Order: sequence, then C-alpha cells, then structure tokens
Amino acid sequence: MNAGVFVGLDIGRSSLQAAARPAGQKWVAKADDAGICEIANVLTSVQPEIIVIEAQGGIELPVAGTLATSGLPLAFVSRRNVREFARSVGARGDRSHAELLAHFAELARPEVRPIPNTVVEQLQALKTRQRELLNILALERSRLNTRVTPVQRNIRSHIYFLEKNLASLGEEINQAVRSSSIWQ
Repeated sequence: MNAGVFVGLDIGRSSLQAAARPAGQKWVAKADDAGICEIANVLTSVQPEIIVIEAQGGIELPVAGTLATSGLPLAFVSRRNVREFARSVGARGDRSHAELLAHFAELARPEVRPIPNTVVEQLQALKTRQRELLNILALERSRLNTRVTPVQRNIRSHIYFLEKNLASLGEEINQAVRSSSIWQ
C-alpha cells in the first residue's frame, strides 16, 4: 500500500477511467475483460491507499471482483455523497468523474472493507474459470469457417453453450461481490 495515493475509478458501460491523487495520473481502458485486467495491473503497481468506486447498480461488480482478487483496497460510495461532495468543493466540468472520485477519496477517506479470504478464493476460482471459458470460446469462434455443415452446427451449439455458461459465471461473480463485506 502506498500511503498518500488515492484513486478514483469511474466505471462506464464502454470504458474505465482511473485517476490518482495527488500525482494527477490518469488511465483509460475498455470495459471488457482485457481492460479490467489492464486497470487491475496498473493499480496493483501503483499500490494506492484506497480506490473509490461509485455504486451504480451492478455494472461495477465485475471490476470490483477483479480488483478484490488482486488485493486492492476498495471502497464503494453512494452517488448522493459524491454529488454533495462535488457541490461542496465547487467542482466544475473541467475534470473527469474519476478525478472527482480521487479527490473525494483523498479528503473523505471512506472506509476500506477487506474481503474475507474465503470470498477472495471463490472469486479467484470463478475468474480463472471465466478466463478458461473465454479462451475456449475464442478457439471455437475461429473454427467456425469450416465448410462441413454438421461440424459447423456442432461448433455453433458449443459456442451457445459456452456463452450461456459465461453469463452464469458472470452472475456468480456479481453475487459473490454483492455478498462480500465491501458491498455492505
């Protein structure tokens, strides 16, 4: 943990934006599995004192699961608290929401709630299985160009099965994060 580094993480449907204070560093990544891993790796190297994420109704759960399995200190904050903070410091539109969240983290210092080891182990196992299924899915999609119709039908069926399993796995990851202490 790097005392004195505070990170705000803005999670959107298509992108992740992170900002650190007081250094003013910024990072952007796509909101897909590769982007989430990229942000997790960057933030692991920064070793912040706290990462503040605004609770948004669920889209932040896969990101929180990955960050939690990386051992990063997370704190979820409500939109209302961030909005009131922005008003109190006179924040204008000249900075990103991630920068505002980092400023909030630095001044408000919300409580970091560590995740129990059993939940971290569960999340790690789920994320590992998710990566495995994504690799298999990519391989199957690359085989779709076969001209043999029965084989193509079989591959499509397997792709459908893998996609359903990935969706189910994603829900299990979300549920594990929701039931953990960081979400309370």
